[in-house]
Amino acid sequence: MEEVLQNLIHTTTQTLGYHSNTEYCEKCGEKVFVEKELLGRVRKVPVICSCRKKELEEQKKREEAMEKANRLQRLKKYSLMDEKFSECTFENWIAEEGDKKLYKLGINYCDRWQEVKKKNMGLLIWGKPGNGKSYLSFCIANRLLSQLVPVIAISSNGILDKIKETYNYYGKEGEVEVINSIKNASLLVLDDLGAENTTTWAKEKIYKVIDSRYRDNKPLIITTNLTPKQLKEKMIGDDGVARTYDRIIEMCQPVEVKGESKRLKKASAKTKLLKELIN
Repeated sequence: MEEVLQNLIHTTTQTLGYHSNTEYCEKCGEKVFVEKELLGRVRKVPVICSCRKKELEEQKKREEAMEKANRLQRLKKYSLMDEKFSECTFENWIAEEGDKKLYKLGINYCDRWQEVKKKNMGLLIWGKPGNGKSYLSFCIANRLLSQLVPVIAISSNGILDKIKETYNYYGKEGEVEVINSIKNASLLVLDDLGAENTTTWAKEKIYKVIDSRYRDNKPLIITTNLTPKQLKEKMIGDDGVARTYDRIIEMCQPVEVKGESKRLKKASAKTKLLKELIN
């Protein structure tokens, strides 16, 4: 017991960076050792002075910040987002008149994430191509990732391609692995639903992904260029039942994004610049 106590005192002294022959801290002048009775003997025990306490707190903050950065890097890799989508952030948002409500929706969705998650509230963001649906959804994904929330953001075709890739190496077991990794994410952003082929195989896989979220009571954000009616028709199975759409509409609140295509506006601006260069 005596040896254990001596080792403990020695270890603490080393950890705090003190020398046994030092009574006071050279920086703040406070005592770094006090005498206490332990196991029937008076012993010199190290104590933390103010400046050393501050140093240890700052060191802990640096270590926590580094761990957060490393974890965020792992989450971003896990999220399946490419470099283009990783640039979609609320900080980079160019707010136009028609975008203000969408911006507010996205910010509030993230700020109230714990409530949203508990109530399993997803979003079905629909509208014409190029008007900011994907940008909004990936802004949400990036904001939550920065809060260390596990998010997967991927297109419907991207999921199908990943499942197909696994067949060459793992067979059906690979398909299960892909779907399970998607299921385990706290939030799934499924981009451009409805752009995939309407084969029986594709419909079955998309249903599996959405159903896994439904059964685990986990939120889902979907973007689509189709109207809700068109999406329902596209999701109808070979048996004539729209079970996939029924899952979606139960989990996700429809949000229509209106306004002209931002892609067309950019293209128009480039065309104008080209004419100026030519003339």
